[in-house]
Amino acid sequence: MRYLAFIAVFMLAACSSTPDKAYYQLPINATKIQEQANTTGRNQIWVQRITLSDMLAANGIAYQTTDVSYTNASSHVWASPLDQQLAQALVVDLSTALPNRLVALQPLESQPDTLDITLTGFHGRYDGHVIIQGYWTFSHDSQIIRRSFDLALEQTEDGYPALVRTLSTGWQQVANSIANEIESSSRP
Repeated sequence: MRYLAFIAVFMLAACSSTPDKAYYQLPINATKIQEQANTTGRNQIWVQRITLSDMLAANGIAYQTTDVSYTNASSHVWASPLDQQLAQALVVDLSTALPNRLVALQPLESQPDTLDITLTGFHGRYDGHVIIQGYWTFSHDSQIIRRSFDLALEQTEDGYPALVRTLSTGWQQVANSIANEIESSSRP
């Protein structure tokens, strides 16, 4: 009888154990931001919103398993909400690329330029590629610029840490393309 009780307790313990969770944060190099002099006029870019598709809004890192199937990892999760991480990284990258503009996550001027981004893809894929897809909208006075982006980067190493690093690299590329478009649209 004791033997059966021991087996029952052992089975319950085995069934109740869950794998350890690993938490991931996009690498952000905040030291890249230079101190900015006081600026006059409309120089602020307000990163107003980053909207994620439902799949990306989950805690788990998204992964495409087939051409039509996706999953969210249960043991490999974002350390903080993905939209917040993306916004923080975007502020750093845009501030670096546009040193004469003040980029912030809140409006600091009465009528700042605004930037909204919608992400439909920010995930790994079964063929070893990392996908970053979506579109952004930049509003300046009465001018509105809307552009889409669709990146497929090769993940050179296996594992979630490499996936997160590749996603970060792709996000920097998106930020640089946004900065280039904003810079060229502001030239007379």
